[in-house]
Amino acid sequence: MPRIQCERCGFEWDLNSTRQKTVLCASCRARKVQTVHTKKGKCLPWHGGFAKDDVTPLDDDGQPVLPGVRSCGHNDCVNPSHIIKWEGNDDGTE
Repeated sequence: MPRIQCERCGFEWDLNSTRQKTVLCASCRARKVQTVHTKKGKCLPWHGGFAKDDVTPLDDDGQPVLPGVRSCGHNDCVNPSHIIKWEGNDDGTE
């Protein structure tokens, strides 16, 4: 079975069909999800920048977006109803 390599990331996989015209793997072809449905309701994923921890969403000025704990468990969720505000200072410290 012939192998194909993704032009973007270099991932290799077996070519299943001679009709396959894509040169990108499934991960590189994936699109952004606008909403995620969970038991807590609809999560709204953050599509902006993140802090160095790759978890905390940041705005254009480098400030955390809606700081607090996410009740849904998705750290990038910016649905205001899923945010449990921190007790203490604005920077998240007590």
